[in-house]
Amino acid sequence: MATPIVTALAVYEAGKKAYEAYQGIVAFVSLGSHTTTPEEQILARLEVLHQDFVALQGRFDEVLEAVKQAVRVEQQAYVLNLRRDLEGLRGRARTATDELSAWVADGRKDPLLRSNADNNSRLAANTLLEGDSYFYRPDPNSPESVFDHRLAYIAYVYVLTVRFGVIAGLNPQYREDRLAREELTRHAARLDWVFQHADQAIEPHTGGGPDDRGSYFLAHQCVDHITGYDTGHTEVGWRPGGQAEYDDACAYYADQLRADMRVRTGLAKLMGFHDTVAYWAKDPRTPAWSPWTPVEVPDSIVSLVAASDRPGRTVLVWRDRDKGQLRTTSYDATAAVPAWKPSVAISAENTVREEPMPCAVSSGPGLITVVMRGKKGGIYATHTDPTRPTGWLDAPVEVSGATTDVSFGEAAASPGSVVVMWQDNGTGTLMAAFQDAKGAWGPPQAATPAGAISLSSDLVVACPAPGVVLAVWTMNNRTLHSVTYDSHATGPAWSAPAQIAEFPGKDFASSMHAMGTGDGKADVVWQGTFGAMWNIHYDGGWSAPAEITPQHLTKWGYPYTIVPAVTGERRLNWFWQGRDSRVQTIYRDPQQPQWSAPQWLGQPWWSYAELAAVSSTAGSVSLYRVDFGSEIGEVPRLQTCFYDTATPTASARIADAQALVTRAQTLWNLPGPAREEANARAADAIAVAREVVALDSGLRATLAQWLVFPAGTYLMASGHHDDAIARMQEALGLYDALIHEQPGSEELPYRKAWTLVNLAQALWGKPDHAQGAQRAVEATDLLRQLAIGTPTYRPGLAQWLVFPAGTYLMGSGRHDEAIARMQEALGLYDKLIGEQPGSEDLRYRKAWTLVNLAQALWGKPDHTRGAQRAVDATDLLRQLATENPGRYRGGLGDWLMFPTIPYLRQSGRKDQALVRAQEAVGIYTALNATDPAAYGPKLAAAKKLVADIQAETQPAGVQPADVQSNDVQPGDVQSG
Repeated sequence: MATPIVTALAVYEAGKKAYEAYQGIVAFVSLGSHTTTPEEQILARLEVLHQDFVALQGRFDEVLEAVKQAVRVEQQAYVLNLRRDLEGLRGRARTATDELSAWVADGRKDPLLRSNADNNSRLAANTLLEGDSYFYRPDPNSPESVFDHRLAYIAYVYVLTVRFGVIAGLNPQYREDRLAREELTRHAARLDWVFQHADQAIEPHTGGGPDDRGSYFLAHQCVDHITGYDTGHTEVGWRPGGQAEYDDACAYYADQLRADMRVRTGLAKLMGFHDTVAYWAKDPRTPAWSPWTPVEVPDSIVSLVAASDRPGRTVLVWRDRDKGQLRTTSYDATAAVPAWKPSVAISAENTVREEPMPCAVSSGPGLITVVMRGKKGGIYATHTDPTRPTGWLDAPVEVSGATTDVSFGEAAASPGSVVVMWQDNGTGTLMAAFQDAKGAWGPPQAATPAGAISLSSDLVVACPAPGVVLAVWTMNNRTLHSVTYDSHATGPAWSAPAQIAEFPGKDFASSMHAMGTGDGKADVVWQGTFGAMWNIHYDGGWSAPAEITPQHLTKWGYPYTIVPAVTGERRLNWFWQGRDSRVQTIYRDPQQPQWSAPQWLGQPWWSYAELAAVSSTAGSVSLYRVDFGSEIGEVPRLQTCFYDTATPTASARIADAQALVTRAQTLWNLPGPAREEANARAADAIAVAREVVALDSGLRATLAQWLVFPAGTYLMASGHHDDAIARMQEALGLYDALIHEQPGSEELPYRKAWTLVNLAQALWGKPDHAQGAQRAVEATDLLRQLAIGTPTYRPGLAQWLVFPAGTYLMGSGRHDEAIARMQEALGLYDKLIGEQPGSEDLRYRKAWTLVNLAQALWGKPDHTRGAQRAVDATDLLRQLATENPGRYRGGLGDWLMFPTIPYLRQSGRKDQALVRAQEAVGIYTALNATDPAAYGPKLAAAKKLVADIQAETQPAGVQPADVQSNDVQPGDVQSG
């Protein structure tokens, strides 16, 4: 019989493996990977997920048995059918993975495999998205069903991860696709629905009450009614306090018991999974906190702190509890390949005390200072030093002087200066030392008279403005006192100690913290007895203490610390791990008197861990914590989350747009229906590029180019002519503005001409022949001007003169204008061939011009010259086919069949037409031997043409001879 904890573990493991696979796919697509073949990496992640689920099948079977045991015997058939249906959905998702894998292995040739992978993964996930019945089972004591997500949840996290893998594999830039975001957002809402229903089944119980002697009794228990997991009855015993203390304790244990049960039953993983799906489904332009994700730092980490000395760079410092030393690592988001560096020691082994935590601050670019307590009792400090092998001083320096009987070791920094403050326990004096901009420390100095601070005091230090120091401490658990130091004053000195506040009622401070915002302001906060956050604000003077959060949020007492962080916009943030084991935060913006409402960041954690916070980019804050594991087998891992301001740099966003352009080109070159996806990706690229141009007008030329290609040309080739025309006209407007701003540019007028020639084709295909022909004429007129000064434009001009300008004029009945442009092209090609006599491509282009000119002349009508130009074209192409038959022989056959033979035949030159028809038969006979599908019909048409011409030229009663492939008259060139 499966025990409740066993079934809870199975659900936990299923969520954990799917969560890890989902995060692995996220990590791949979020690192800016712009590979054109993302499917291989994602398929590897999905294969690991599949193998993990295969390995867990035994545990899943135990979940099935537990669900069967929860219903009557006659109801078990329903449970078995439910498992069958859920296994079918997992099988369909696995089929999707196999189809995607087969499509990749086959060289991405079969569009049906690609489409089936998309459809099967979507169907499997959407079935559980829409089907509530999968998450219920019969109630043995009622005709109603009861919520039991265990079997369906195991299947859902699997099929949802596969679905996400297929979405990301087919479009790594899926976040720019509104439809993909909306689909994943629906799944995030579904995960939240599952969590809310499962969480309702967790029932914490507290009992007891106060007596009339100033004490209260408390006991607690928690049950999960889905798995049957029961913590058992636990008596906390008698504690001092009355009704208020008892009520607060009940609230505390209810939150704590629910949090622990969420972890045990896997709901914490479900919360993390939901946060990951929701975050990566959001519009990238929407600010939000990221989900918690692991950081690969292999060391044993405790007492973690963080600092940043320049935008994008984060430095972590921690105590290695096995070696009793401080270690550090760093991450530079601006590096070409961002990665955490290997950790280095910044102190010797067994030299650092466990308490208090070290402090890490930055006083400017390239200078981070770490302050610690040595095992001998003194205050020590080290800082970054790029001249040393480790990047840090060879050894920390003692800053507290000869005195070793000290307490605390609080530090704060402002640009160019660091201050560390401590208490001399022997005299009750608050001491300070300053570090300058070069990292040199001054001698210790007294900040207060002797006896101003007691052994029971709590001390915090902040810098409200550059060069200004503020120290605050408690006295007798009743009052707050402060001294200040202003280095800008004449003869700077510490102010006399002054009482600044009195704690209200019994709510004296626990775990006090302070932070300056650099604009002359600072805040001190502490956790009150009943779980509220208290604050006094400094702005040249001190405010009265005030509660800034609701009660029953924080954990009272040491070591439950509060961590501050100030962003570049002077937003002050506070973070702490609350009673519900989740990280919570509030903030206040500058010039705002009110603090925000508390916000919860991520899932509950099994164990307490110190938080580290740092602002390394404008407006953003990154959090770090260590998950020390739990009863259910987790290993300690460093975790991080950050506030995404949704304001990426123009360079980052244009890189995203470039990746979308590349993806569009890849999709366009795939066989099958992927071309509409290519249009969608090109449209996504344009949307991003427009967004970037609004921030950086210097990227307008890039946007204009992408509007034409690939966006406009792909739309045109797909028959979306109106959309193509709109894109190209937008590009034309951009180029006109840019040419006006940069009249000396040669590239911009060429790009305008290039846009015009593409716009001409889109208009012609609409069809708007008049406008199409006009735009083609404008393109050649502009390029002609450029070719006068830059002869390298002549080949392009010659080509555009023939197509589209000449052919569109011809198609509009403007034959004289078409003839003039084609003759101009012919003259250009003659000059170019004279300059480059060995160019095969130029000779082909001349032949191509001649065959188009032949059609223009014929339509004028000038049949004599039209037929002659057709003969000239095939004569020239015949020479090329003799030299390079593989490239030109098929084209020669086609030009013989049209326009040469029909023009000769209709001009009365039937003998010449017959000779060329027989030549076409010879060409197609040879080609049919290797490609009958392509050339069989052409050979039949050529033979019929020979027979028809022979029938016209033979005297009555004379039967035409059988056509032979070598029936070419003497003097004609063999087809080769």
